[in-house]
Amino acid sequence: MNKFILLIILLTLISCGKQSKNNTDQQAGKHDSIPVVPIQKHYPIPLDSQFVSKLSKKEIVSIFTRRKQNQLGISNTIYQVYSYKDESGENYLVLTDHIKEINEKKDTLYDNVYALNLTNKNNQLKKKSTVKGEIDMDWETSIGFWNKYSELSDLNNDGVVDPILVYGATGQNMYADSRIKIMVYYQGKRVSIKHQNSEIDDGRLTKINKKFYYLPISIQEAVKEKMKLMTENRHALFSKDWENKMKNKAARLED
Repeated sequence: MNKFILLIILLTLISCGKQSKNNTDQQAGKHDSIPVVPIQKHYPIPLDSQFVSKLSKKEIVSIFTRRKQNQLGISNTIYQVYSYKDESGENYLVLTDHIKEINEKKDTLYDNVYALNLTNKNNQLKKKSTVKGEIDMDWETSIGFWNKYSELSDLNNDGVVDPILVYGATGQNMYADSRIKIMVYYQGKRVSIKHQNSEIDDGRLTKINKKFYYLPISIQEAVKEKMKLMTENRHALFSKDWENKMKNKAARLED
């Protein structure tokens, strides 16, 4: 009798295990079947309203006249500008891009992006830094700033905005083989993380500037949270156990 009861218990446990696995597989399959939501070009950068404001089109036209754009070397179309005032003074972040084509699906594709960090002293605009990204014409289809994952906030509470700016270039398989660059600005210097997506494990690679690990912990954690969100939204796929690798200050994430 005891053997019979034991057999019933074992069969029940096995059945529950199979059911749990089936449910997990179904959930994974359901997740994989959900279409990836494209990143919206005009998504506003998350910002700290205490320091930062997004300029209106009228303000952009007033400040960045054609003459001023020529002086600053801006040849692309300006589509967003952010003004931020902090302990370092008054600054602007200017985002521009260039249309490559409008394809048969009526999608607008871009071949390069250009951003400027500017200081405004006595109504004189001067470049602090610039960002330029271009598509690889052989296999990439479009490029754009990923404002959803960028940020303009004082991340370590020192009274100075610590910009995080992200752009990505999509490939033939959209985000499955996209290229991503994350740039962090701190104390006048830029620290970058470069990532290449791939559906093949050994084609996936993330390169992290070693200076990243010298940034304040709050800034490092803000970047990692954005990387997690990219993963959840299926806009990025980092190597296995990437979080622990970064805890150990890895300069490369690869499988």
